[in-house]
Amino acid sequence: MYDPAFYRVIFCCSANIGIPFLQELKSDNRFEICWIITQADKPAWRWLQLKENPIKTCAKELFPNEDGSFIQTPLKINPDKSIEWQNFYERLKWKEPDFLVVISYGKILPQSILDVAKFGSINVHWSLLPKYRWASPLQSIFLNKEKESWITIMHMDAGMDTWDIIDQLKFPLQFNRTVNELIEALEKAGPKFLCNTLRNYGKWEIHPEKQNENEATLCQKIEKSDWEINPFEDSLDDIYAKYRAYAIWPKIRFKLNDKSVIIENLELDGTLFETNKPSTLIQWKNLNKAIKNIAIKPEWKKAMDWKSFCNGYLR
Repeated sequence: MYDPAFYRVIFCCSANIGIPFLQELKSDNRFEICWIITQADKPAWRWLQLKENPIKTCAKELFPNEDGSFIQTPLKINPDKSIEWQNFYERLKWKEPDFLVVISYGKILPQSILDVAKFGSINVHWSLLPKYRWASPLQSIFLNKEKESWITIMHMDAGMDTWDIIDQLKFPLQFNRTVNELIEALEKAGPKFLCNTLRNYGKWEIHPEKQNENEATLCQKIEKSDWEINPFEDSLDDIYAKYRAYAIWPKIRFKLNDKSVIIENLELDGTLFETNKPSTLIQWKNLNKAIKNIAIKPEWKKAMDWKSFCNGYLR
């Protein structure tokens, strides 16, 4: 049986949430990171200056002695149309990785790349698959008022989140936590879970299992229109679910006198919430009794408390 002293890993990611996973793989002597694949620098801010993504920045700090080829940023990965891809693919095979770890890379990888690693390509997905496949699993669990969340580590193939499950880790969702706190919990517990799963999988101590297609659900890409609420008609239950889901972006908001009003902060009393959640957020100038604290930011203004908002906008 193939059982190396350490496993060679190619790390493929473009998002902030991948940083603690990269750091953990770097510090774990059971693994050697032999290449990093991430998205190319993109224009940012009003002057459209190129800005590197956070994984590239982190990799340069973690591997200061590596040459420029250590971090790969391919623009095209279509095997039928790109000479760049053909060159990239040949160099990838030359690395002879044991695992290709993919976390929020942002592009669909062709099957030829997924097949390069000895033990296959491994993906980290933020839900209890087969529930919440596709683009926004973290937000969808809040929108659907779930009581817990999961990390799923799976073996990748050409499908979209349809791959065989290797292992899963559960996280309870406390009432007063938003997607921001959930991401912090994932970043804290997920990296060690990934490393241990890779090691156990490499030793064939765990085996992938097929997903039950009858239990599959899909979640869509977040659109700006998703942030809209009606605080005078929507139930507090639905508004709070949206607030928790979109606390980072795009944040929930409503229109008042043709101006956009953002709810920056919303804290509820859990006990009072259960009896008041069918009611609306605002009933004329009165807040729902379950609300402990609220911060409201009218368009082009600073965030303010409820009394200040009432005096300035609901007179």
